[in-house]
Amino acid sequence: MDPSGKLAVVTGGNSGLGEATAVALLARGCRVVTLDLGGTPPDGAECVACDVSDPAQVKGAVERISSTQGAIHILVNSAGIGGIGPIASAEGPGDVAAIRKVIDVNLMGAINVTAEVAHRMTSNDPTGEDEERGVIINACSIASFEGQEGMSAYTAAKAGLAGLTLVWTRDMSQYHVRCAGIAPGFMATPMVSFLPEDFVAELLKDAEFPKRAGRADEFAKTALFIIENPLINGEVIRLDAGTRPPARTQWSAG
Repeated sequence: MDPSGKLAVVTGGNSGLGEATAVALLARGCRVVTLDLGGTPPDGAECVACDVSDPAQVKGAVERISSTQGAIHILVNSAGIGGIGPIASAEGPGDVAAIRKVIDVNLMGAINVTAEVAHRMTSNDPTGEDEERGVIINACSIASFEGQEGMSAYTAAKAGLAGLTLVWTRDMSQYHVRCAGIAPGFMATPMVSFLPEDFVAELLKDAEFPKRAGRADEFAKTALFIIENPLINGEVIRLDAGTRPPARTQWSAG
C-alpha cells in the first residue's frame, strides 16, 4: 500500500517506537492520528487522548477520527507499558494485579483498537493493484518468543499479540486487509531509559551483530516496509540483531 494520502492511527504515537513510526509515515505523505495519554504528537500529527485499555474510550476515539478524518487505512498498535516480577516466590504469590494491568494495556489495548479500526477498514474503497483496504501492524517483542525471568506480564501480552497476528490475518483477508508484526529486541526508547548501564550491557552481549541497542527509526523503517510490500502478511519480523536472550541476567537474579 502506498501510504501517501492515507490516514494512519498509531497507538502510543507520542513517544518511542510509535512516535518514530508516526514521523516516518508523515514523511511519506500520510495523515497521522496518535492515540496516547501523554506527551506531544509529532509535528503534523493530531493526538486523540485515549486509554486503549478502556473499550468505551477506544470506541469514542475511533468514531471521532472516522467522522472527522475519513477512512483509516493503516493501524500501528505500539502502545505499551513495562512491568517485571516473578509469578511467585517463597514469600508469596506474585502481583497478579500488576500483571493484569500490563496485559490490559499491551494486549487488550491492541485488541480494543483493532476491533474498532478493522471493522471500519472492511468498507474502505480498494486501493492499488491488489485492491487493499488496510494494513495492521502489531508491535510485538522478542519476549513474544523467549521471555526472561520475571517477565510474566510482558511476555503474556507480547506472546498473545504475536499469536493474534496470524489469526487477524485470516480474519481480515477476505476484506483485503493485511496484518503483520514486528518483534524488536532491546530498543533505545523512553520505556527503558531508566535501566542501569551494566544491565543494558548484559542484555546487549547476546546480540550477534550489531551489538547495540536498536533505534526507533529502525522499527519505523520496518513498519514502512510492511505497509508498502503487499506480500508481507501474517508474519512477525524479528528486529533484534540475532539476539536470543538468556533465561535470566545477573541483574534480574540479584
